[in-house]
Amino acid sequence: MNFVIIGLGNFGASLAKMLSSMGHEVIGVDRDISKVEFYKDRISQTICLDASDIHAIRALPLTDADMVIVAIGHDFGSSVMINALLRKMNVKNIYGRETSSIHITVMNALGIEKTINPEFNSALMFAEKLVIQGVKNIYPLSREIKIAEIPLSPDLVGQPLDANRLAEKNHLEIIALKRASGQTPAGSEDACRIFLPRQLTDKFILHASDILVVMGNKDDILDFMKGK
Repeated sequence: MNFVIIGLGNFGASLAKMLSSMGHEVIGVDRDISKVEFYKDRISQTICLDASDIHAIRALPLTDADMVIVAIGHDFGSSVMINALLRKMNVKNIYGRETSSIHITVMNALGIEKTINPEFNSALMFAEKLVIQGVKNIYPLSREIKIAEIPLSPDLVGQPLDANRLAEKNHLEIIALKRASGQTPAGSEDACRIFLPRQLTDKFILHASDILVVMGNKDDILDFMKGK
């Protein structure tokens, strides 16, 4: 896919680098030449221009982009101006960053329906992780239903995986199992193998490093982690 990301602050630059590393074509745009130069080797392409200037923004290949992301958060005026210009230019697929209720109200008034608040989303996930201590990661689907990555308790190591028992006793559905490969550096994206439910037969023996990825009610996840 082709992405244009406007604003190379912490969020915009991180997003641009991740998408580039995934093999997508990314144009990172910022009016600060130092940022453009700093990220030029880690983003597919970087361009220095002021996207709040209608003459400058017209130079971007917006019609070729599958999505345009306005990643500016701290500069409310620039964010609103750029989103308004994109709407005026009939750019179809716009994703805007918002940082407050006023910001999102203005964005929606401009017709920007897809928005993201990375600070809020990160805080929400971190709050869930603090409450359900011991999980590797947790992703809220709703107030009660979560997807959680759970390390194995010692009593499960060396045992066969009984997905049906887990579902019946703990009311949790196994989505996947992550297993360290032992062949790549820790923390690497390739440092684990992913096993899907169809691969997890009753002959599948659990290892100490395995991580269960389950979905269920928050209380059921807590009970499972406590061994209930």
